[in-house]
Amino acid sequence: MYLPCKVTALKHTKIYKKVNFLSLYLFIYINILREIIMLTMNITDGGFYTSSVQNSLINPYKRLETDDIEIDFSQSTQDENEEDDDINVIAHRGYSSAAPENTIPAIIAAAEHGYKTVECDIEWTKDSVPVLLHDSTINRTARKANGKKLFFKKKCSSLTYEQLLSYDFGSWKDKKYKGTKIPTFEELLNCSKEYDLNVYVELKESSKFNKEKAQILVDAVKEAGMEDKITWISFEDDYLQEIKNLMPDARLGYLSKKKPSSETINTLKSLKTDENEVFLDVKASKMTNSTSEMLKNSGFDFETWTVNDCGELNNLFSLDCKGITTDTITEDHFEKHLDEYKESHTSK
Repeated sequence: MYLPCKVTALKHTKIYKKVNFLSLYLFIYINILREIIMLTMNITDGGFYTSSVQNSLINPYKRLETDDIEIDFSQSTQDENEEDDDINVIAHRGYSSAAPENTIPAIIAAAEHGYKTVECDIEWTKDSVPVLLHDSTINRTARKANGKKLFFKKKCSSLTYEQLLSYDFGSWKDKKYKGTKIPTFEELLNCSKEYDLNVYVELKESSKFNKEKAQILVDAVKEAGMEDKITWISFEDDYLQEIKNLMPDARLGYLSKKKPSSETINTLKSLKTDENEVFLDVKASKMTNSTSEMLKNSGFDFETWTVNDCGELNNLFSLDCKGITTDTITEDHFEKHLDEYKESHTSK
């Protein structure tokens, strides 16, 4: 009676060992498959495993310590916010809807209304002082000391800076700005630096720009330590070339009133260096899906001017516009419309 029981027990033991080894091999096989899946999908389940199948064979239970791995959990958040960071909202001639354009009060008003970037125009006096002025003449925005308009046309280039200081450049907009003087480029830089503003500097086509004038502007920017805050824009690509020659890393925007074409692309390419950023700054109505794709395929972004109707924003968002120059749309208005645009397109 004893012997059969012993034989039966022995058989059970052998079966148990076979089952045990089978379970071990099955476990290793499953673990290898699990490792391959994790490597393929770049994910883990309940912990951090070794990326080596060999390690799994040696010790299938081994896990890596979390301290051995660095994962950037901020990347997804960064990607979500990247679009916001890429879209510039530029106050046209300062906050010109509330304060006299191209003046220090307009620059300060822009900062106070939440703008991070202002645009200003540069003209030149008879004695080669760069000042803020949009027109070639001072008649539209200047008044005599007694508040009266100028009867005869007066070109900025025919007046010295000292002569310009005798005129009032604020009261045409509102009496509270009476006595505002025409600012120099240096004063613009100082004010913008104080309020931590980026500046788009438009080189006007009426100014007969040359290397000497470019040097004056570049020297002033370097003296103010504002190199990374300045974007140079102009309808004249040869003016931008002068800046590029002196500052190879300068950010350049080629202004255009025309629908982008192959000629536009060639102009943008001619402004590129190994160090700088170049973009098209175009009239908003000239952009379409096809022109946006053409620019993108050529490696260039675009910004638009002058956008004062919030109803235009959705179309510009869809075209991947990187900036708008505006008289009226504030940062708050812009962000509100951008959030609504994103929400409406996420829900679709």
